[in-house]
Amino acid sequence: MRHLQAGNREKAEEIFQKKETYSSLINSGVLAFIDGNTATGFDNISKVVHNSAYRAELLQALGIANLQISEDDLAELVIAELLKEVSASKLLSTCTNATDRDIVSKSALDEPISAINSAIAVAKNADTKNPEASLAAGTQLMNSTKAPLKAVKDIAGASSPQYQMVVDNVAKQVLQCGINYYNNAPDSDVESPRKAMVLQSYALSIAVGQLTKDRCKENYDILKQAVDNMPPAEVAIEARKVKEELRKFCQLPDKISHSVTLLNSTKPLLQTIKSKLGATNSFYLSLSTQVVGNALHNIIEEVNQAQNYFMAVIKAVKESGIDPSLLNYMGDDHSPAKIIDNKVKPVMREAWNATVLMDSFDMESDFKTNRYNPNRQSLKEMCESLKISTRVSTPRVSTPRVSTPRVSTPHTTTTATRTTSSSSSSTYKPSTSSSNTSSSEKNGGWVAFWIVTIICAFWGALADGRGFDFGGFLAGAALGALIPGNIARAIFKD
Repeated sequence: MRHLQAGNREKAEEIFQKKETYSSLINSGVLAFIDGNTATGFDNISKVVHNSAYRAELLQALGIANLQISEDDLAELVIAELLKEVSASKLLSTCTNATDRDIVSKSALDEPISAINSAIAVAKNADTKNPEASLAAGTQLMNSTKAPLKAVKDIAGASSPQYQMVVDNVAKQVLQCGINYYNNAPDSDVESPRKAMVLQSYALSIAVGQLTKDRCKENYDILKQAVDNMPPAEVAIEARKVKEELRKFCQLPDKISHSVTLLNSTKPLLQTIKSKLGATNSFYLSLSTQVVGNALHNIIEEVNQAQNYFMAVIKAVKESGIDPSLLNYMGDDHSPAKIIDNKVKPVMREAWNATVLMDSFDMESDFKTNRYNPNRQSLKEMCESLKISTRVSTPRVSTPRVSTPRVSTPHTTTTATRTTSSSSSSTYKPSTSSSNTSSSEKNGGWVAFWIVTIICAFWGALADGRGFDFGGFLAGAALGALIPGNIARAIFKD
């Protein structure tokens, strides 16, 4: 001690090294700690604690030889004091004794785990219906627990139950905060997917347990799709307005008039987006295709409805036992000719006018080739068969045409769906036999005569005992087929 008081540490250390005793170990350990050598310092102290002879001598020197204290209890007392001066992770790295390691781990984990649990409790108390409060709570939880989580991981190890439990709890609460924010964010918050993705990505990155990882991955994938579908910042306002029109459209009946309203209300918005992003931009084409696809759905539905009505009336007339020859003299609104004039043809005209309007919209190549163009062509043939003009305003050079028989070929039907609360499927009914009709334009009176003539010919065949073939009759009446595709409507969060 005199050497130390004189500042001669080397001489003091030589004396401590001459003989190993409980006191020399403690003194050498203290010097090592002063020098910053935690490993040597703790090793010396640990020897005194875990050596029964040294421990007894220490208690004797302290005058408490009769004190009933176990080896582990003494180790806990010493380590608790050391942790006030040395970090747990640093002290743990020097532990060579299994008992010491367990004690350091337990003592060192209490503080960070307690801090983590407190932060989780604060986040849970945030107003789940308030998007900004949820976002702030999730962000605060994410940032405030990074250091404590690292401490638990360093002390207990990444595979330890302690670490896996607390890190999964943090991941689940950060994830929930992100969900609460995104689900309650107003439509005006166009950046909500990107903001929520910060929390969801972090939750997925730290999750350890398989159940927690699966839940985080599921929500991450959903949100990633929303982020991928986000409009570029420069067209966010226009895109939001288009999607609002689509949302309102999805709540309306399947009427062509609503399709026309949708097309007219979104066209200027889409033109603005096109001018900013370019005609080949994938986001612009996708959004424009969504509009056309939804509008096309209503056209298909109402045309089918008109045809179904016509078919039902014809079936009712057949089943009534009316003499087919009397159909020539049916003049009321329920005669086949009147139904075509009053119920079918107006719908076809409206459908064609809406289609001409859709022609001015840009579409994705696959949709236009495989869905839109086949439907358009089929509807055009149906209209022409009913002598409904399908001319567009584009000037064309007129050339003489020769009237030749035309065969109507059946089209394969597929399904068109609109993504609403209750999706419905619809198809334009296909023709099942060929018809011979002139492709030349006819005047209105001739058209009526032509339709009645076909009906009479049909019923004449029935009267002759040749049976009822409505598919053939429908083809004869020139009501062709359209091919709706699987047209997904826009999906909106509640």
